[in-house]
Amino acid sequence: QASAGLLDDFGGDPSKITDKRAEDQEAARKAAAGASKVKAESNMEPNLRSNYYYPTNKKRYLPRIKRCNDAIPDAAVMIGEGNWEGATDFATKIADDTILPMKLYTSSLLGGGTNVKVAFAKDMTNAASNFEKAQKKLVKAISKKDQTASSKALEDLSEALFAYRTAGKLLGPDGGGDIPSVDEIRRSACRVQGRSFEEKIKARDARVGA
Repeated sequence: QASAGLLDDFGGDPSKITDKRAEDQEAARKAAAGASKVKAESNMEPNLRSNYYYPTNKKRYLPRIKRCNDAIPDAAVMIGEGNWEGATDFATKIADDTILPMKLYTSSLLGGGTNVKVAFAKDMTNAASNFEKAQKKLVKAISKKDQTASSKALEDLSEALFAYRTAGKLLGPDGGGDIPSVDEIRRSACRVQGRSFEEKIKARDARVGA
């Protein structure tokens, strides 16, 4: 029966007899390669996705996200100067108006209802959640006119936005420009606070001299 099985598989021509194990290994290799290709596609950068909804949502949501990004340095200055009205506008209008676009843009990368899973969407979702938490802390700190807490909340907000745009490949010109680093925000705030302190000292000296 064994011989019959071999004859059925390979026939009577010895040249047609091949190593079955090698064929199985090749088949397994091709299957693994196919799985890797699927995984690579799930990690595809957003700007390369052929999603019908993606280009429209990019134009709809990214400008509002960039607007917040561009306003962060000015917000640091306002906090440093004690311009609480301006800082409040940033926190309650610009930053607050950024929360929903961050969430909706992430949803648009998931295929617009096509159930396409994107690996980096989880990181973007977490960053959007952290941004929202930082925004709430910023509003609370500004309402108390607490410069230290406000600066820390603004740093957290900036870090969350940076993490979001990094995960979504939204840095550089195509992503709306670079985000100022936390160190840049701190330096900006410190410079403003330093000038404010220096001006107060000069005003005091002028009063004493008079």
